[in-house]
Amino acid sequence: MRVNKSLVARRFDRSSSTYDQYAVIQKQIAHRLLQTLDKCNQPIRRICEIGCGTGYLTNLLIQKYPDAELTAIDLAPKMIETAKRNIPHPNIHWHTGDAEDVHAYLSGKYDLIISNATIQWLSNSKETIMSWGKALQPNGVLLASTFGIDTFQELTNLFQKLEKKQADQHHLTMHPSTFWKKLWELAGLTSVNVQENREKVSYSNCRSFLRNIKATGANYSVSQSSSLANHLLLKNVMEEYDRLYREENGVYATYHVIHLYGQKTSE
Repeated sequence: MRVNKSLVARRFDRSSSTYDQYAVIQKQIAHRLLQTLDKCNQPIRRICEIGCGTGYLTNLLIQKYPDAELTAIDLAPKMIETAKRNIPHPNIHWHTGDAEDVHAYLSGKYDLIISNATIQWLSNSKETIMSWGKALQPNGVLLASTFGIDTFQELTNLFQKLEKKQADQHHLTMHPSTFWKKLWELAGLTSVNVQENREKVSYSNCRSFLRNIKATGANYSVSQSSSLANHLLLKNVMEEYDRLYREENGVYATYHVIHLYGQKTSE
């Protein structure tokens, strides 16, 4: 599916001041990526981070590898501005642009290309990930996290139940772990390791859940439509959600998290 990148950029720009407060699950995943790097024995001198956002993972990386040269790219200009203010480090090179325009930001070879909760936004994932594989040094690592097909399954189920038309306009299409594993292998990576887990996160109600998503820029809808019919549909969805997915502390939503690791063979 082709992603409307200008719409995505605008949404993340609007959330640049609220992202850090609400991106709890993304921060947890960032720390898990760092834990994976603890097992890497080869030296890390050059890093490229795809989708740096406000710089949470960027900061973790530069603390772990203070002498490394780090290129950080993000689609949203205000996210980059926030990250620059948060991390004024001389070894970080910031780049605003589309991660799929690889020639604009990749230069030379990298020991690590890393991405947290970003690759689901790629339109041409095969070509882009193959380019990342080519940009790795021998023994270099491609490490990423993304969200799987069961993410927000409760919300998806309700849209499918309550709407007569196709419900896929209300969310970004996610891929199974097998899809991403194949791309890692097509990129020439070995020792490919895929891990996935499903976590239930609690919110006071469905409205709070949707506001939380919006505050991180990852809007629950990829549609720009604001018709009365859509507003009525959303109202019905929220009412049903609060009834069907209630637990002791409110309601829950499922996050299906996929971690991907691969290493380039020696040349």
